[in-house]
Amino acid sequence: MPVLTDSTRAAHAAGLLLTILTAILVFRGAAAASPDLSRRVRVPDFENAVTVVDSGHGWTYSFEYPAAVPGLEFIWDSVYSDMDERRVSFADEAGSVLPEGPLEQWESWIMEGGMSLLPSPDGMATAMCEYWVFTGGAHGMNNTILYRYALTGGPGSQDWAEIDSRDLLADSAELVRFSAIVCDTLKVRLGPDPDREWILRGAGPYWENYSMLYPVPDSSGALAGFTVRFAEYAVGPYCFGQQEIFVPLALLRP
Repeated sequence: MPVLTDSTRAAHAAGLLLTILTAILVFRGAAAASPDLSRRVRVPDFENAVTVVDSGHGWTYSFEYPAAVPGLEFIWDSVYSDMDERRVSFADEAGSVLPEGPLEQWESWIMEGGMSLLPSPDGMATAMCEYWVFTGGAHGMNNTILYRYALTGGPGSQDWAEIDSRDLLADSAELVRFSAIVCDTLKVRLGPDPDREWILRGAGPYWENYSMLYPVPDSSGALAGFTVRFAEYAVGPYCFGQQEIFVPLALLRP
């Protein structure tokens, strides 16, 4: 039966210490290569309204979600996925830009907003995310994301497909008519001496100018027309803010 002498005890202890140190180094290496799990926020179930909050040195994040509508939970999942990516990117950028130590209040970064489900014509669903980001400077910036869906598969179907502005307007010719109505409206609204070139650049008949187009219902649930939203600076100076214009279906398709 082997017996541990002083020399074998020392050798055994040294070997044990080497094993422990190796395990620590391997763990640290794996942790460095893995995502920062502390940065993840638990995914809400959205059964009730919820506000997701996060913060770090010099930055705060807050985003409000209403209670999910049965059958449309997939929209909440998409919104949460997109906004969580923005949360992580915002936190990473703040961590790399903001200096260490105490900060002045105006140096703090803020990202806050919320989701809403908009009234939609029968067979359609539209959600909007609006959030405001301040990272210093003269003012923050408003941002909007649209989620538009339509039922497919005929009566009784619960198969939803994501759609875009090309699916809402009939064709490029209708886009030209829509753009003309919008530009004329903006020239009056942003008068008395609007920057016509700026308006045409941001609201001219190009699909990329109308990515924020969504359907609007009438009181019976039928399609009443379309609303388009333009971000700050899209059709005029920042002081004009975001612009939103509703075009009745009767005017677009007389």
